[in-house]
Amino acid sequence: MINSIILLNNGLYVPHIEGELKAINPSLHLTVLNDLADLIAIPHSVLQASRLISFLSEVIIPISVIDNLGYGAYNFHPGPPMRPGWSPMEMAIYEGDDVFGTTLHEVHQLVDAGAINGINLFALPIDVNAIALDQLITQSLVTLFRQKKAELLADKPLMTLPIPWGYKRSTRASNLAYLTIASDITEEELLLRIRAFGYDEKHKIKFSENKQIFEIENPSSSNGTVDLEDYRLLHGKKFYRRLG
Repeated sequence: MINSIILLNNGLYVPHIEGELKAINPSLHLTVLNDLADLIAIPHSVLQASRLISFLSEVIIPISVIDNLGYGAYNFHPGPPMRPGWSPMEMAIYEGDDVFGTTLHEVHQLVDAGAINGINLFALPIDVNAIALDQLITQSLVTLFRQKKAELLADKPLMTLPIPWGYKRSTRASNLAYLTIASDITEEELLLRIRAFGYDEKHKIKFSENKQIFEIENPSSSNGTVDLEDYRLLHGKKFYRRLG
């Protein structure tokens, strides 16, 4: 049984993950981090004695770390095998997928390319938005972790599944591109873009007019970033002019 786990995590569910792993191996030493510099700084001797698990982390694991891990690295991908790449939930909503899910896979030098070790699929609710789907994804990741936690502590490679990765690979840039719209966008397309891509303050649907940017904004949380007196209406949605 493995006695050292390096957990890449954004801070969510750490107590639950630690508790469930230590229920299997009380002697487990868990190192939690979510920073590339901290990961690279881990001593070679620690890497040699460890398995790395990436769960709800955006840190890309360098090949120098992968090659020195004694028990390999595994990633919980927030999407099904058919949708590798960056934050696949947006395109799943946009393209109307019927099924979504999460994937556990070996970490490879190429992102989302390693052998697949486990999947958890669920039906995609009709007209689901990104916020609701994100919650379902987290639940699916937790379920998949609980299914595989004993294997993750075993001192042998996880069993692989004969399932290939799909070709619908999303990137940060491709997803962000959908936030920019034309002012003559149809109402149907606008509502779909909002549902799939415009789900928080960092992901605002916007368009340009005469070199000015107008973006969907909640006036109560504008923080001085938009002119509340200067806006355009698109299909009943207010788009405020961005300052600066």
